[in-house]
Amino acid sequence: MSTGAVTQVLRAQGRSASRSRALLIAVLSAVVGISSYIVGVRSAIGQRAEALVLGEAVFSTTPPAPLNLVSIPSVAVVFLLLGFVAFLVHGPIRAIGVTVVPAIGIVAAQFLKQQFLIRPGLFELDAPNTFPSGHMSIFVLFVAACIWTVPDRARAVVALGGSALMGVVAWQLLEYGWHRPSDVLGAMMLGVLTFAVMTIVAPIRMSRRPSGIVAVRVILIGVGMLLVVAALVVAASTFWVETAGLMILAGSLGAIGAAALSGQALITLSS
Repeated sequence: MSTGAVTQVLRAQGRSASRSRALLIAVLSAVVGISSYIVGVRSAIGQRAEALVLGEAVFSTTPPAPLNLVSIPSVAVVFLLLGFVAFLVHGPIRAIGVTVVPAIGIVAAQFLKQQFLIRPGLFELDAPNTFPSGHMSIFVLFVAACIWTVPDRARAVVALGGSALMGVVAWQLLEYGWHRPSDVLGAMMLGVLTFAVMTIVAPIRMSRRPSGIVAVRVILIGVGMLLVVAALVVAASTFWVETAGLMILAGSLGAIGAAALSGQALITLSS
């Protein structure tokens, strides 16, 4: 077999493995996202628990950056700039991916929240549906687009920084009373699912895995699981410890942990 034929076989095997990983991540993100809606929005105990989190928030309509940077013009400009950079670095196909795919994800989030999903009055009467969070969706899609835009050797660093950014936004959305935990988690899963589907359709081609990606994946999954477990422990402690702020602490730890796991999923999809 010639060298060219071997290369073609290896590329085909790589694309097949990439699609398999993306399919698994797509299924997991869909399951977690749907579960967060069922438990947090469609159940009385979930609504009551999230009301406790919301009740401990410091409500503000003027939060600091990065949350206050989101607007329709700013989002459009940022994704167009990412598309331009992706075009220079990877070519037109990637440029289309990092602009059109996030746009689809953002529109899907708004459609689900405003037209398709409902919030039954099981605990709070006439409460509007806020699932999934549009702001969280935008930041997850932004981080994913950045990972797909930068040169291969920079993906690990971007994924690590992007996960931190998602964690900050998730904390802000809860701390300033803009969203409930299920809204944030559902938006993260929607963003991951959007790029998982893109990867199934058009896997990324790399000659070799850039250095640092494995280490970043290990760090993100370790930090994510640790924070999620800590969130569950803090939430459970509220049954016998009556201390103000525990519920929002649990929600924040869980949301930041979910951000780290979402970052791990995105870097896995890109490699």
